[in-house]
Amino acid sequence: MIKELNELIQKQKKENFGDPSKATDQEALGIMISQYFQWDGQQIFDCAYNAFEDSNFHSFNEKFENMWKQTEGK
Repeated sequence: MIKELNELIQKQKKENFGDPSKATDQEALGIMISQYFQWDGQQIFDCAYNAFEDSNFHSFNEKFENMWKQTEGK
């Protein structure tokens, strides 16, 4: 699965950056996530939250969630 994701990231770089060699994987994946969730901030937040949770950034996620709620008024 990682191999396929990397191929998609490389394709994204070629399609969205004037010089793909200067684009980072993070930039390309960020664009892909934004487009996949159709620029829906809540879904993008949920995706990032789950990625941090999987990486054991629990205390960060508490702050991240509080900031999201304050910013989005939820």
